[in-house]
Amino acid sequence: MGAVALSRNDEVILEELRKTLDLPSKAQVIHRALEELLRIVERRRLAQDIRASVEKCGEKDLKEHQELSLAAFHLSESE
Repeated sequence: MGAVALSRNDEVILEELRKTLDLPSKAQVIHRALEELLRIVERRRLAQDIRASVEKCGEKDLKEHQELSLAAFHLSESE
């Protein structure tokens, strides 16, 4: 594993997190942090994919809903 240069402040934070999380090493703190960052990135990607899908299909869905609502209204009027 390669060495990472950290400031004294970052070293202190790492040690505090290690103790708080009851982890055996600072490397475990970094590993946990990386896992969490990966989860955050995945959630952001998913949110972007959902937004893109809504933008792509939202207008069509709205139009279809309006057409179905209008058809249901006309059907109820004819009864």
